[in-house]
Amino acid sequence: MKQSTHLPNLQVVSVEKLVLHETVDERRVERLARRLDEESRLKNPPAVTHVSHSSLLMVLDGTNRVSAFKLLGIPHIVVQVVSYEDPGVELDAWNHVVAGLSEEQFQRALDDKPHLHLEGCSINEARHALAIGDAIAYVVLKDAVCLIRDRMSGNEIQLLNDLVETYKGRADVYRASNDDFAKQSTTYPDITALVVFPSFRPSDLGSLLPQAEMLPRGITRHIIPERALRINIPLSVLKEDRSLADKETWMDQWWRDQLRLNAVRFYAESTFLFDE
Repeated sequence: MKQSTHLPNLQVVSVEKLVLHETVDERRVERLARRLDEESRLKNPPAVTHVSHSSLLMVLDGTNRVSAFKLLGIPHIVVQVVSYEDPGVELDAWNHVVAGLSEEQFQRALDDKPHLHLEGCSINEARHALAIGDAIAYVVLKDAVCLIRDRMSGNEIQLLNDLVETYKGRADVYRASNDDFAKQSTTYPDITALVVFPSFRPSDLGSLLPQAEMLPRGITRHIIPERALRINIPLSVLKEDRSLADKETWMDQWWRDQLRLNAVRFYAESTFLFDE
């Protein structure tokens, strides 16, 4: 039976020390800020990692939560600090299920971005082209597969944002971990297209920060074993006009209390959550 070898590294940090690698959904941030304010607790901590040669921390998971804290003016937040060197920590990509548009509407939206060149191919050709960097993405339709290439040798990050802009706000978007249109259509009957993105490396995210660039939201996927959830930290503590050192002392006592009460559980099983 798999056992946890150590407790998660939970720390109280200044919100201003956190930097994002992906764009935010302003409407979701506003809704989340209202919910946080109503519930008065931080349920799940953002996952972050140290930025090389800097005191900053890059947010790997929890972009909207961090943005909601900034919107609410809360100076400190509890985060789970991880490293790409930790066993099992992986960076990959999510694909997008685009639903609720007709194929014609989707195609017209792509046509409005003439620098995004579509080229028909087989699914195996698309997978190979993406793997070797010969395309920025590919699209799987009901009866076709199209590579998306750069027609004007532009910035790849901007191209990915331009691609997502063609359907963001016009369609329902869901995350998927495969490129199987038939399989996704059983879950999303109104699926229009499956947009498949390249896998990423930690260095890809690190290179964004000096250039102040951001990837489209919802395409990076971090797999973090021993993820800390349901910590339920009172926002009243994080809102208080007290020093970071005082709140770190409070966090140390919180840890002791959780362990004394035997309130910490590690589940080795893969888990589905139904209240996110």
